[in-house]
Amino acid sequence: MKYFHNILATIILLSSLFLSCRKDKRIKPDKPSTTGLFVAHDSSWQSLSLREKIGQTMIIRAYHSEHIKRFGSIDSMMKVYPVGGIFVPFWEFIGKIPDSAVVPAIKSVVSDYERASRYPVFVTEDFERGVGSVYRGFTHMPTEMSLGAANSPQLAFDFGKSIAKEASVLGVNWLLHPLADLNMHPLQDLVIERAVSDNPDRAIPLLNAQVEGINSQNTIATIKHFPGDGATMRNQHFVTSANNLSVKEWDKSFGKIYKTLINNDVDCIMAGHIRFPAYQREKLNGVIPPATLSKELLTGLLKQKMQFKGVVISDALNMGGVAGYYPNELETAVAAFKAGVDVVLWPDLAYMDTIESRIKRGEIPVQRLNDAVKRIWRLREKHGLLKKNKDFLYHLTVKDRQEINKTATLVAQNAVTLLSGGKHIPLTPVKDKHLLIVNISFNDKSKELLYTKQLLEYKGFTVDTILHNPRFFDWDRQLDYFDKFDKIIVAMENKYFDPLGAAMLKGDEAAAVWTMNMVNPKKIIAISYSNPYYPGFYFENAYIKINAYSLDIFTQKAVIDALTGTIPFKGTSPVKLDHEILK
Repeated sequence: MKYFHNILATIILLSSLFLSCRKDKRIKPDKPSTTGLFVAHDSSWQSLSLREKIGQTMIIRAYHSEHIKRFGSIDSMMKVYPVGGIFVPFWEFIGKIPDSAVVPAIKSVVSDYERASRYPVFVTEDFERGVGSVYRGFTHMPTEMSLGAANSPQLAFDFGKSIAKEASVLGVNWLLHPLADLNMHPLQDLVIERAVSDNPDRAIPLLNAQVEGINSQNTIATIKHFPGDGATMRNQHFVTSANNLSVKEWDKSFGKIYKTLINNDVDCIMAGHIRFPAYQREKLNGVIPPATLSKELLTGLLKQKMQFKGVVISDALNMGGVAGYYPNELETAVAAFKAGVDVVLWPDLAYMDTIESRIKRGEIPVQRLNDAVKRIWRLREKHGLLKKNKDFLYHLTVKDRQEINKTATLVAQNAVTLLSGGKHIPLTPVKDKHLLIVNISFNDKSKELLYTKQLLEYKGFTVDTILHNPRFFDWDRQLDYFDKFDKIIVAMENKYFDPLGAAMLKGDEAAAVWTMNMVNPKKIIAISYSNPYYPGFYFENAYIKINAYSLDIFTQKAVIDALTGTIPFKGTSPVKLDHEILK
């Protein structure tokens, strides 16, 4: 405990220092000095061989050991398959080698592909919640919806800049975010707190600032998932999703976001496995296809009508939402390229052979390839990725780490949103001495919530062991157990893919809600660390209701500081919470 107190004291001291030093009010302090749309000048792409051109349209999974086994070395592989970019699968490292060896191993893998490539290799990743949400030793940031609740373009810029800096330590120069989706449907299980908001007017300045923050580190940003996710319940990992708005509604919402960011020269747009029925007329096998496979949406709407000059990248092609339209993933990838995708995400190496042969046979116009490569070359020129740099792996400084921690702290402090019960705040050890934390989640979050327990104990509260999913069927004759507590913090956290395919609570989590609703509501402090609809839907009579959006340590500290009166609640809800479907 003494060790924890020392750490906490250091965090508090640093937070105070960061807050006192925050004097720079510029929204775009590190924005590149270009004015208007970037105009490409380099034409060296024209000297590439046909296979090199095709390689530029590929982001492959860097299955390092398999490639070495098949080709003898990465250098030999790249001579045969000169791909332009890689995605390093974290699942090939985490849990398979010691934690301390993961980051060095990834740096080594990236360096091998970089050394073997004629041009700097694109290294892509998805770090929506920060590099620390995937790899230890980095910062687990609050969520995109935290940015929406904080509603500060300056913080959004700093957020993007922070993630880009940490990502560059691993050699990542292309981030596959932020989401430009709008969480319009409360039963949507994929978008939820990954979205900034459900309101385009709130989302646009925050997305724009975040993109500029990413770009300030010469890192490529991607907005996704065109034509826009979050309008229906469907999850594109399982089935083809849909944006079911009318064209007029789309123009005022998703279309407004995309057009504004296109006008601000966003680098890359990811096509989603999402159809847009109000706009599309084409069909495949009698069914309207997703944007990934739709020339009508990608070429006609996005590139021609909306005048997008950047790169269109596909979402991963191993998802259910793009399956079933063609016999296999290879044919799906080819069809996506023909439809207007410039960079295909996770194709097999055979994709290069197939595209090459079909261009030579005249089945695919070489102009389609040249247009894609020209767009990619513009991207390379804009971000200094035409010439290799031996020091491409960034090294974080002490100042970098301080600024990143400062950003995460401020986002959390400005995001935490009080929904009801303000008259009962602050909690004090005098009147609320004995507390219990109940965790309602698919996977037990007790380990993460130990930090909340320790924070409360440091402030003088007595906190019992964290209770995970108390099932009513086990507790209905033992409910008097809860009588001894002054207050009970019900901490809910089910996030994207955790569990797979559930927006609202089911099974043991639902039974736990049943249990806690049998307890005196004047004891309940309902906090959602993910889905913003949970507190009002499941605990409408709770003593206090809070949306926190994220279970990272910065948010946990902000919640406890706000509950105990150390800081005010500053966040405002970035989404409407009174949907008829939730009543």
